[in-house]
Amino acid sequence: MAIVPDRDERLESDAQDQALVLAYQRGNGHALSDLYRRHSRRVESVARNLLGASSELEDVVQDVFIELQRALYRFRGDSRFTTWLHRITVNVALQYLRRGRRKGWLRWVGLDNVMESQSRATHTEGRIEARDTCRALYDVLGDISEKKYVVFALYELEGMSLEEIATTLDIGVNTVKSRLFHARQEVFEAARAKGVLPSHALQVIK
Repeated sequence: MAIVPDRDERLESDAQDQALVLAYQRGNGHALSDLYRRHSRRVESVARNLLGASSELEDVVQDVFIELQRALYRFRGDSRFTTWLHRITVNVALQYLRRGRRKGWLRWVGLDNVMESQSRATHTEGRIEARDTCRALYDVLGDISEKKYVVFALYELEGMSLEEIATTLDIGVNTVKSRLFHARQEVFEAARAKGVLPSHALQVIK
């Protein structure tokens, strides 16, 4: 989950981003490399939370910055650079999802910790049970509509606020709330029905 900077740090970071964008627009090719160094890890985080443990994550990050390079001359500073970059990241990740490349989310509700503990166990049945739980949860997550899926991932996994998601997706906050509510309902009800919801996952429901 991303660490939220204080207001002064955020303003300073925004100013640095704006300066680098302007430098690139004026012909400084090195500015793009600086933007990559500043934001590639955050792009990777957003993409990972949308795609799961995908072997194509590096390709997604590269595609995001290729698209960024194409679009930088159109950026006029009407919104924060990071918001604009998040929007590009979501769009690129969705292209991968639409090609049927959705993977499982080991990080969701701490399931990665369950898998780690089971991997250290010597009991074969325990490892098989954890693997089967993951597979069943992947099936549940794969049934969410794309719009709900994105909101769910950005909020529950990436830790973005409702307002940040609304700005990134260019939709209203109430729409974000509605999609998140229904996504949670569908995920947890389906998981309960299939008997694959870990007991610690109930803590996510609010």
